[in-house]
Amino acid sequence: MENLTLTSDNTEANVLILADRLSKVEKGANQNQWSEAIADATLVQLASVSIHGEKISGSAERAVAAWLNAAMPVTLGAQWFNVQYRDKSDIAKTLAPHKKDIFAAWKKAASTKWGRVRDYARELAEPTLRELVEAVEDEAKREEYVVFFDLQPEPETEGEGEGTGNSSRNRDLYERSVCEIGKLYRALTATDNDDIIKAHEKRAEIVAALEHITKALTALDAPTEDEDLVKFMKAITKR
Repeated sequence: MENLTLTSDNTEANVLILADRLSKVEKGANQNQWSEAIADATLVQLASVSIHGEKISGSAERAVAAWLNAAMPVTLGAQWFNVQYRDKSDIAKTLAPHKKDIFAAWKKAASTKWGRVRDYARELAEPTLRELVEAVEDEAKREEYVVFFDLQPEPETEGEGEGTGNSSRNRDLYERSVCEIGKLYRALTATDNDDIIKAHEKRAEIVAALEHITKALTALDAPTEDEDLVKFMKAITKR
């Protein structure tokens, strides 16, 4: 990959250099590969690339996610990409100045772009997070982390039997229905997301969808109280 030198400012030349560089990052690149590609770039420069054009926007947003993952590394504690609106935690305070810089660079559609960046960050961080969780010796504690971080079974690799493992391909459909619908239900009913939903331009559609999601959980004979739902999801994954 060509690695033209960036200057310290946020010039159009830097944006073009980064746009070219990010466009050459392979699809499916991991956190380390992204970190290498953005090693000498600032967060504001990367944010500026994401508004350079539709063709590069997705790659630039992944680069922003990778930059933030490197600045606030994955641990078994709070993750920056899970910080909610008006969160006052330490990780939220660390994130705040970075988010301010990004939103200033984006200006338009910042909330929508921010949502995608958080999703990309989770995707890039998951392998490291999975390694940390698997290293926990206490089985009960490890299972709690799996549910807390919503770590789905890893995809079945080529050569594995159809009946082995617990991949999405052969995972029990009832278990999969409860866990995946339950995950979405918990996100839409989380107190931390109330203000986000109320301010969303598709608020009415989200609320309407939640009614159907609630009915789906009930049809699956799953509880809708959050604590009970978590226990239920955990129980059926152990069957």
